[in-house]
Amino acid sequence: IGLNVDNDLYFGIDRYYSSGIFIEYGFINKDSTNLLNNWKYLSRHFTIGQQINTPSRRLTSDISKMDYPYNGWLFFEYQEVKFKDLNFGFGWSIKFGTTGAEASLAKFLQNTYHRLILNLEPLTWAESIPQAFHVNFKTSIYWGKNLANNLKYVNVSNVQVGTFRTSAKTRLGFQIGSLPGLPFFGNRLEQIQEGISVFFGVELERNIHDYSLSGSFISNNNPFQFEVKQLRNKYQLGFIYIRIPWKFHLLLNNSSPFVLNQRYNRHPYLNISLSYIFDKK
Repeated sequence: IGLNVDNDLYFGIDRYYSSGIFIEYGFINKDSTNLLNNWKYLSRHFTIGQQINTPSRRLTSDISKMDYPYNGWLFFEYQEVKFKDLNFGFGWSIKFGTTGAEASLAKFLQNTYHRLILNLEPLTWAESIPQAFHVNFKTSIYWGKNLANNLKYVNVSNVQVGTFRTSAKTRLGFQIGSLPGLPFFGNRLEQIQEGISVFFGVELERNIHDYSLSGSFISNNNPFQFEVKQLRNKYQLGFIYIRIPWKFHLLLNNSSPFVLNQRYNRHPYLNISLSYIFDKK
């Protein structure tokens, strides 16, 4: 079970993809007799999450001065992942939830946090991407290849389709350290041991539709008139430390623009994840 948090506050900023909070639970069934084709590991994962977008000018009510939309996204996700060995697997997931400043609780929670914890003025949320219910499906392929002692090339590629987001993405890089498998690609449970590993790489994405930026692809319900960029990238640097029963994960992200008229060309944010492992066997 774990708590996973994205935020750019660590860099003294609050804009664009501003916040992500995820509560996660997962378990694994090793050597299951109901797995076909010699898939050795089956894991199931459950996530309740919330993500928030904000413009860089947080206190303006003038939509013409906003360079990014306000949006909240509250969802539940179920995921299954099968691994043939520690370095090769595939998975699928279904995610459903709601957007909207009020329905996603984004406006309330963000402004409560700003007011009570940070002692800052509330954000205006003067205009936001409209409320709507969404369903998304995703498939993923995971693999890694040992290059030398404690050095591995790793990759995860996925395609997601749905009313919230449709895109194709690949994340690739190098993993260095003593941890087995692909620990930087989700909460991997196939084999857990104590140790440290580092990851550096890049995430490349071809965006087809993103409701959080452009609204519905069926009806014109978007109050913002942004040109959404179709090609995106993130530079990433990660660190994992496991001392059973605890797992600590840091991932630094530096993202390219998601809309054409962003005031700032790149956006850094940090992911911090803390997990408790109930049983290492």
